[in-house]
Amino acid sequence: MNFTALFLRLMLVIALVLIMGPILTVIILAFSSGATLEFPPPGLSLKWFVAFFALEEMRNAFLLSLGLALASAFGSCLLGVMAALYSVRRGGMLGAIMQGLAMAPLVFPALILGLALLILYRTIGVPVLPGLFIAHVVVCLPYAFRSVLTSLQSFDMHLEEAAAALGAPPLRTFYLITLPIIWPGLLSGFIFAFVISFGELNTALFLTGPGITTLPIEIFSYLQFQGNQLVVAAASALQILVILVLLFIAERLIGSRGIVGR
Repeated sequence: MNFTALFLRLMLVIALVLIMGPILTVIILAFSSGATLEFPPPGLSLKWFVAFFALEEMRNAFLLSLGLALASAFGSCLLGVMAALYSVRRGGMLGAIMQGLAMAPLVFPALILGLALLILYRTIGVPVLPGLFIAHVVVCLPYAFRSVLTSLQSFDMHLEEAAAALGAPPLRTFYLITLPIIWPGLLSGFIFAFVISFGELNTALFLTGPGITTLPIEIFSYLQFQGNQLVVAAASALQILVILVLLFIAERLIGSRGIVGR
């Protein structure tokens, strides 16, 4: 084995340790039987998961985050498909402008975006929950857009032209021809959008209100001001579990190569 291959493998091991180490630590601590944050835990127990669901504010925040992430993923994918179709079919300067607008949320810091949306919502009177949904869609849009755009760039537009020549209307052409071909990219975009929305904190800090608090904000608040860090570990483990279940379903549908490739 030459030096380059050894170095690359070493870097891979270091990266895996840095990425997976903290995640595995949180998962292990979530099953701790102890009363304090102690690693390794003295034993294993499910009591912190029971404590998590016993807390009404945690339970409600979890359900809100789950529903919001699903709705935001659908919303961002819908907008991402329309923006990607316009960018590919229109091309030129207008297509480039559309790509820039769709990817713009990645350029601006989330705190600035959250503050700007807060000022806008208070000016025009947007309720908390719809405003939070719009903010999550905006944050997730670049991920959905880019995944769909990647699929459309390799899509043969002559297929749509052939369908149109045979008399198929645009919506029927999209549903029967375009969508089945680009759906792996659409599913990848949905996964990325869901994960981003499910863990979004910075933008949502400015936009939540009484009785409408997402799980990341509730975790942040509980960790800073209220109680036991092991309840937070259980909450984080549940977030990880939800994401893993979603990734498993997607892997069964399109394979890990299809997800990572986009």
